[in-house]
Amino acid sequence: MRRGYGDLNKDSFKSSQKITQKKSLGQVFLNTDWPVNRVVEQALDLGMKRVIEIGPGNGILTEALSNAGIKVTAIEKDDRFAARMKDLINNGEIKNVEVINEDILQFNLDAWVANDPKTPAGVVGNIPYNISTPILMWLLPHLTSVNGSIFMVQLEFAQRVVAPPDNKDYGSLSVYCQLRAHCDFNFRVEKTCFTPVPKVDSAVITLRPRHDEPAAGKLMQYTETICRIAFTQRRKKLRNAVRPFMRGRPEEECPIDLNRRAETLTPDDFVRLAAFLFTDKI
Repeated sequence: MRRGYGDLNKDSFKSSQKITQKKSLGQVFLNTDWPVNRVVEQALDLGMKRVIEIGPGNGILTEALSNAGIKVTAIEKDDRFAARMKDLINNGEIKNVEVINEDILQFNLDAWVANDPKTPAGVVGNIPYNISTPILMWLLPHLTSVNGSIFMVQLEFAQRVVAPPDNKDYGSLSVYCQLRAHCDFNFRVEKTCFTPVPKVDSAVITLRPRHDEPAAGKLMQYTETICRIAFTQRRKKLRNAVRPFMRGRPEEECPIDLNRRAETLTPDDFVRLAAFLFTDKI
């Protein structure tokens, strides 16, 4: 039987409904606890002892993490939910939690890790679609400093992150993420599990640090550049995308067959291509 870390606090959830959710912040909250329990289990499997929780909202996941013995630093941009969370902490309803009223994109993850470097850490959260990409851009360069991240995102976004080559969802976002992380699709969450009910389903994904990163520094920057250019012409041969960067070099010297299309290249293939095209700038 699956352990219930965060059996839904009905009174707490009911009181949260008195706060009108902001469409501008993409706020939708879980109304059932089974996805929460599975997220907590995943956090424990990854060895997380403390986590950054992005946008705790009504605190269902916060409470479940705390009940599982994980210390939570909850980063909440919405003043109203931050104040409510502080009240729950002060009243002793939620323990082992601190709340910071701040935009996660302005939060210094490296400094937070450095405050307690010996305790295995992670990042979790139910992420609004409109800031899913910025949050990944914020996290991924620093992912190796934590054990991993577990995000609930829109289903379509999750599929793009984990998509393999030769898949309709595979694109520059897939490459960006997979160059830095092992990306796993954990499970789907039906839209009826949220209040208010959104138009689409969600999914939970896990990003674990890729300690064998094939590129760093300028090579990573050039890899991302050529990747973006190639995927703007994803149905055309690579030759069209890389022609401006060949600078007269024979095509046969290129380690990647330029008759291929962008969607067939693995993330590591893009690194090899960038290393060839920008060898004099790395």
